[in-house]
Amino acid sequence: MSRQPSERHDFGTTRRARFDAARGEFGVLYAAGQIAGAFVETLARGGVRTVSQERLQRYLVAEITASRALSLVDLTGRGLVRMGVDGRLTTGAYQTAQRWSSAFFAHRSRPDGILYGSRHDPGQQLAAFFDRAAPCLTAIPQGPLRSHLGDDAFFRLLDHYDIGLL
Repeated sequence: MSRQPSERHDFGTTRRARFDAARGEFGVLYAAGQIAGAFVETLARGGVRTVSQERLQRYLVAEITASRALSLVDLTGRGLVRMGVDGRLTTGAYQTAQRWSSAFFAHRSRPDGILYGSRHDPGQQLAAFFDRAAPCLTAIPQGPLRSHLGDDAFFRLLDHYDIGLL
């Protein structure tokens, strides 16, 4: 999900998110495989138990498609073991994850990003796309979350995470 009013999907270099570049040397775009992952990572994190209709209207849903198969470093399931790390890489200190992200970006295999599980709902898969993937990614705005999902699916999502609507 992205904030309004801009429909432009930037690859951030703030160094404030988990897999941002350690020194800001490249940009990262975060996405979720399912709308629930985007919701929990954007609007229901940090112990939030309610969300206002006003806050919901500040975010748009976009469908991201790729024009080619993407190469992602897999930090889900067995991927952590294969890398020789554990879940702290995807749930622990951002500085550590950022150093790993910079190492992945610099690797000779030139991955397009990282696939990982949500800290707030490990069943949701997320992706951190490196800016080198930008030419093959297209973001298609879908509108505000509630109107995109429709009321039934929207309220099921709130119920799923036990989030109240103000």
